[in-house]
Amino acid sequence: MRFLKLFTKGFFLTVNVIVLLLFLVACLAPYVSPEQWWPISFITLLFPLLLLALILFFICWLIFDFKYCLLSLLAIVIGWKSIAAFIAFNLPSAKKQFANPEGSINIMSYNVAQFGLYKEKDSKYNRQAMFALINKQDMDIVCFQDFYTSEKKNDFNNREDISREMRLPYRYFSSDFNRDGMQHWGSIIYSRSPIIKSGKLKMSTGPLSESLIYADIVKNGDTIRVFNMHLASYRFNERDYRFIEKIKKQEDTGLVATRNIMEKMKDAYVGRSRQADIVAAFIKTSPYPTIVCGDFNDTPASYTYFTIRGTMQDAFLTRGSGIGRTFAGLAPTLRIDYIFTDKSFTINSFRKINSDLSDHYPVIANLTLLGH
Repeated sequence: MRFLKLFTKGFFLTVNVIVLLLFLVACLAPYVSPEQWWPISFITLLFPLLLLALILFFICWLIFDFKYCLLSLLAIVIGWKSIAAFIAFNLPSAKKQFANPEGSINIMSYNVAQFGLYKEKDSKYNRQAMFALINKQDMDIVCFQDFYTSEKKNDFNNREDISREMRLPYRYFSSDFNRDGMQHWGSIIYSRSPIIKSGKLKMSTGPLSESLIYADIVKNGDTIRVFNMHLASYRFNERDYRFIEKIKKQEDTGLVATRNIMEKMKDAYVGRSRQADIVAAFIKTSPYPTIVCGDFNDTPASYTYFTIRGTMQDAFLTRGSGIGRTFAGLAPTLRIDYIFTDKSFTINSFRKINSDLSDHYPVIANLTLLGH
């Protein structure tokens, strides 16, 4: 009986140490670029599970053998920077707190997934529903990623229609790639107030590369700079997603498909780390109070997140609560859509809308420029 007790204790202590080491490696992500050591990015995907396991070990050791709970406690203290980026420790806000102060800025960031252009069902209905959802929010500034517009007859001229229907007359569109000069894809910034300057910076090369775009907007007599971006995705195709579903249901363990998926993920992690370095350096050149929006395709435990955020405020962490999932697929812990601001702004509120019209949820923040 004593042997069994010692064996059980040794087993759980060993597992605890393994989890602890993986957790600490994941917490190195802010400091280690995937370009230098790409496996760290795969470990960051496990961050919420590793954190949960450490908490459970802490509780169990607290009950059965107090001294060992210090292992998990020490790891949590060391990794607090990553934990504090992952979880917003605020109470859920009441709706009455969403009232916008006079002169404040209402801004939305939303990966619109081309307004459902390639959905098997009625893409026209999906587009109309998304337009209604966005219009209802009464935004001052809107940043869309994965945006599609067309000048072809009987197609959707989203660029013009949104300006007209949502009273957002000023805009800047990246038009990163097009088909026959008539159909366009990219990121776009819309504004109710005048845009006095705008531009874009290519974040990578190749036919599917996208741009970091910015717009200098005059609001209440002040100029602010708004950035918008869509960083490199895994570029999974339908076959990849089907295979992932089989893995989740334990129906398949195909090594060839797994290797293909892992290779795509590795390329995306390395690509995003390079993009993050470019973006962070360019944001620092802003001469105005700065707002950053985008679909980073990376979690708050990642090198990408910490590099781009730098010393800026994360609207979700300031006014949101919990984990704040923004991506509807793959895993329930994926917050990959962000609104950051520099210290020139007060963040009054943050919310996301759980809508299934896109595979991303729109995120909204209300901001006040200090001194107003």
